[in-house]
Amino acid sequence: VFNTVDGVPVSAVFGKISGQSRLPAVILVHDIGSPNASAEWLTSGFFEHLLENQLQPLAIDLRGHGGTPLPDRPSPVLSLDDLDVMHLEVQAALTWLRTQSTVDIGRVGVVGNGAGGNLAYVSMGLFSSELQAGEALSPGLWAQPGLEPLLTGAGLDPFAPHTMLYLVGEDDLLPLADNQELSYPGFALDLVEKTSDPRSLAIFPGTQAHGLILLQSEQAVEAILSWLETHL
Repeated sequence: VFNTVDGVPVSAVFGKISGQSRLPAVILVHDIGSPNASAEWLTSGFFEHLLENQLQPLAIDLRGHGGTPLPDRPSPVLSLDDLDVMHLEVQAALTWLRTQSTVDIGRVGVVGNGAGGNLAYVSMGLFSSELQAGEALSPGLWAQPGLEPLLTGAGLDPFAPHTMLYLVGEDDLLPLADNQELSYPGFALDLVEKTSDPRSLAIFPGTQAHGLILLQSEQAVEAILSWLETHL
């Protein structure tokens, strides 16, 4: 457990690799609203994939999820204001990683699932000199009723996202009333356009697979690990 700058104690799971050399670390950000929070990375097998590739995973629980509480206040309900400051959990993770003797703090990445992918993107923009590589699996989050996109870095300055890989299923759509739908590939493309090079978008054809379900594809796992190996 480590604290954010606004006093939230963050629960996390760290995969430490002991040895004679410092190794890269990867901060894992779960989907917002996920009932399993950070545990989703362990049950999906991705935590183990990172360890097998000499990458030390740090899976965090975002505020209001898992073992991480919301800030002390009368309302126990997650709010839009909470979403806007969830990058503080990533910042706290970076601060904690600096204290770990096995971590090469000059080689740290962030990987997010679902709306956690949005947070990975925002974190790469805010902590651009501290994070060397980012990845977002099926990023996308919209506000109701206006359907504006959320967690896209709007209003943040300085904000310079870079070195991001986006992965999304070609047919990953969110149906709405009146035969309307929201497109996760479209959302990912918007983030790509706001990201400086190096950047990449992997669209998996003919699938509705979303988030961690994409990890059932060996091609997706290889793409993620290759991106981390190249940029960390």
